[in-house]
Amino acid sequence: MAEVCDYGFMIWDTKSSGTLKNIIELLKRKKSSLVYINKNKEFSTVKSIDDFEGILKNMSEAAFKKAEENLKLSSQIIKLKNVQSDLF
Repeated sequence: MAEVCDYGFMIWDTKSSGTLKNIIELLKRKKSSLVYINKNKEFSTVKSIDDFEGILKNMSEAAFKKAEENLKLSSQIIKLKNVQSDLF
């Protein structure tokens, strides 16, 4: 999906690691996502790693730990930050 799409749209329960993985895959390809955060009943646009970190604040500590285990989330964030800093 991430390779062939122009833009992502996701509905996120603030727990699903799969949704986060999709957002990460789009960011790696310099593509944006529109994420509906179900818990808050609001939309958030994710165009950068800063936007991504912003939506992570909606997660509970337990959900974040699970995402860390499943995705190595901290490592993914560092990689994305390094890629973005290489652009400048």
